Amino acid sequence: MKLNFMDCWNGTLAILRAHKEAIIAISGVFVFLPTLLMAQFVGQPALQGTEDLNAAMSAYSTFFQDNATAIILSNLIISFGGFVIFFTIARAHSGTLADDLGKAMRFFLFFLLANILTGLITLAGFMLFIIPGFYVACRMALVPIVIADQEERNPLEAVKKSWAITKDNGFSILLLVLIIAIIGAITVGVIQMIVGLIIGVATGGAGWALLENIVSALGSAVLGVLFTALIASIYNQLTGKGSNVAEVFN
Repeated sequence: MKLNFMDCWNGTLAILRAHKEAIIAISGVFVFLPTLLMAQFVGQPALQGTEDLNAAMSAYSTFFQDNATAIILSNLIISFGGFVIFFTIARAHSGTLADDLGKAMRFFLFFLLANILTGLITLAGFMLFIIPGFYVACRMALVPIVIADQEERNPLEAVKKSWAITKDNGFSILLLVLIIAIIGAITVGVIQMIVGLIIGVATGGAGWALLENIVSALGSAVLGVLFTALIASIYNQLTGKGSNVAEVFN
């Protein structure tokens, strides 16, 4: 089956609308809040004065060493939140939000192992060239929803199933992801710029870090949720489990 971009996008919106309450609750606690806390209390690497790549890499290395615990913990929490959403929006979903949290906890280790496996395979693709790396990443993008929808406990099998489902659609998925990523990044960037200008004028150029970090964390959370729903929509379409979009929007 060939991926249809419009059907996939409509399916994404249908998923978000059908599960909006649960998605808002999960992403608020597990995605938005950790992102905000990291921005507010940990911040970003000090890149001022780093005019070459080596200096920038050194700054990032120092930053990670100084904040390794907070970075690892926040990323685990955010990853868990995204994983819970996959269980919530999976076509095989049945039960309450508490049930989804319980399933996500039971399958989280398999999810992490699958991520490590896909990361290694993707790295091998990038060692060949940039495009093969992105292609391989897109072929394995469905691993989380495969685990959630089929309750797959074997990371290798999850990778194999994602690879099989995305057959002949690797570049189509890559193009769709790039289009949405570019539009999403521009939209969030413009909103952040407008908010920054308003805050700058209101505070006489002093800025208001908390509000700026809230806007930034909110933008990151929205994009993360959007791509989670997009992956589920791609999976639904390629496996013939597509949502009845007209029914959802009516």
